[in-house]
Amino acid sequence: MNESFVPSDRESVSPAGAETVKLLSEGEAHKKLREDCLYFLSLAAGLGLVYALCFVEAGGWGVNFVLYALCWVVCAHLSLRRLGLERPRRDGFWYGGIVLLALTIAWTANPFLQLVSAGGGVLLQCFWILNVFADVADWHFGKAAGAVCRLAARAVGRVAEPFRHIAALRKSDGKGKYVLLGLLIAAPLAAAVTALLCSADAVFRALFDRLFSAWRLPDFLRVAGKGAGALLLSGLAFYGALCAQTDAPEAQEQAECGKADTLVAVTFTAVLALIYAVFCAIQVSVLFAGRSAALPEGYTYAQYAREGFFQLLAVSAINVLLVIVSQRRFTAGKVLRALLCVISACTYLMELSSAWRMILYVQVYGFTFLRLLVLWFLAVLSVVLGGALVTVFRPGFRLFRFSLTVCLAGWLVFAFARPDNLAAKYDLQRFGCAEEIMSTIRYDLYADALSELDPYLAENRAVIDKYMDGYLDRGIERQYASAGARGWNYSLWRARRTAQAYRQEAGYYGG
Repeated sequence: MNESFVPSDRESVSPAGAETVKLLSEGEAHKKLREDCLYFLSLAAGLGLVYALCFVEAGGWGVNFVLYALCWVVCAHLSLRRLGLERPRRDGFWYGGIVLLALTIAWTANPFLQLVSAGGGVLLQCFWILNVFADVADWHFGKAAGAVCRLAARAVGRVAEPFRHIAALRKSDGKGKYVLLGLLIAAPLAAAVTALLCSADAVFRALFDRLFSAWRLPDFLRVAGKGAGALLLSGLAFYGALCAQTDAPEAQEQAECGKADTLVAVTFTAVLALIYAVFCAIQVSVLFAGRSAALPEGYTYAQYAREGFFQLLAVSAINVLLVIVSQRRFTAGKVLRALLCVISACTYLMELSSAWRMILYVQVYGFTFLRLLVLWFLAVLSVVLGGALVTVFRPGFRLFRFSLTVCLAGWLVFAFARPDNLAAKYDLQRFGCAEEIMSTIRYDLYADALSELDPYLAENRAVIDKYMDGYLDRGIERQYASAGARGWNYSLWRARRTAQAYRQEAGYYGG
């Protein structure tokens, strides 16, 4: 067990020896939370308010995620500092990851990238709270996944905890109840005064119209109801997670599961290793060597090379899980280690085969987002497989920490690179403004790709008009306007500049 993450009421030194803090135990931390509930409820309410202002009736995802992530980091840091659990070096990884993932959402307009980054941010928030009393990095994959699910269930079970704490506050002699009463009175007054001031001053009204473009006075009650619901849910989620983890934290110790006899694993891994060896021999002799004599009748080398990459990708992912699970669930042995090494080597060759097939396919048909995603996944999978292979010889290697870091870093690089833009840039440079490429940019790629059309607007007007008319001159402008200030997004803003250049070119040429 890593003693630097064990809760105690004494001085605790970080592994690097450079950070010393006084940690509270679980019970002490929960008692502190209950006694200072007004402070933590204020943080939760503030976070809920920021969430409501950022997302209720927002026209899109963009800078609102960055603002909310920064606010969440501040509230999380203040909470741990108040509880005596602040560990900047430990928490910095989670805070930095959350903010960087939020920045990717404001950087790209691809909904899939945005959704994965948002989900990753929520996952890192869960790991942050779990890591308060236990070193999450020392866990295995099953323990981490189970802990996140249990945390969510325990947080839901604590939804009534804030109200019990407020009720206890009312019985005390403190002044917290008066502050809460003042806030309750201030809420309707602030809404009424703001509405009157918006009617009285055009500049003030324009500011609110810009920030909340979808809000209108006739819809005030609907918007206010959504805002109150968002504030309540996000605030309760934050406070409930704190209550759950300080009162009954996830155990640091991991129960050792019983391991089956190594002969079981040796048997099925030997069968798989034999199949993989035959398959890999075919890849070397046919695919990589370019020999078409061994192909079935009527099958060309081009047809053979440009199929099967998704199936090989799935088999590679299964093999990585197989290597990880075999070491955890079966007794170690020299034969099993050797077979796992053979399977790992075959998996690397399968990944190379899948990547090679994809590259040959791309050379003929060009890049799309999905094809780039496949190549990215293969690269990340190969690195994780390397970590799993290390554990074959070094069982103490912290594979979960390694894999989490690799996946987070790999995803940040992929998202910040804006793969839609990369795909459009490659396709245009290789194939020019062909109709197939214009169709791909229009229907298969998102707004990230449009800025690559800038050098082609004047000389390739006809084919661009055929696929972009109605999209560049009107659709992008509407999408940018509906996003508003809260949904401001770099890729969407950059696409709007291209749309403006497109309209100028149309006017110049009389289009």
